[in-house]
Amino acid sequence: MVFYELLMTTKDVMPYKALTELTKTIAHKVVENGGIVRGAQNHGIRVLPNRFKARYPDETTGSRYFQKGRFVSLYYDSSPKVMSEVGSMVKMHDDVLRETHLKVRNKMWYVNIVNEKKNPYIQRVKAMEEAEKNKC
Repeated sequence: MVFYELLMTTKDVMPYKALTELTKTIAHKVVENGGIVRGAQNHGIRVLPNRFKARYPDETTGSRYFQKGRFVSLYYDSSPKVMSEVGSMVKMHDDVLRETHLKVRNKMWYVNIVNEKKNPYIQRVKAMEEAEKNKC
């Protein structure tokens, strides 16, 4: 299982009920395939750095260009196959302007690395042992 963060930028006029439904759909997809949903975060409506273009005009405003967007993060553990399925499901949704999947890494991720060349903690211990040998 890999720990992923899904960052979605949705239309600012997207109803809260539709946003909740999208989040639940994603969560059900992850859980049905053996994953774990760690949490969801609504970062609120923010001004976008440049205008985003939607695939289709919005039903309420009739515009394809958006100056504001709602940012939502979803944190989950799953296999890469499920991540690609979730990504394609989010891309097909009309109210999602952009989506980004990030592979979240923390300090514990490095502890679990078996390859000694990539593990900074093992490298540090080896350097300390080498320095001790050089002293003697």
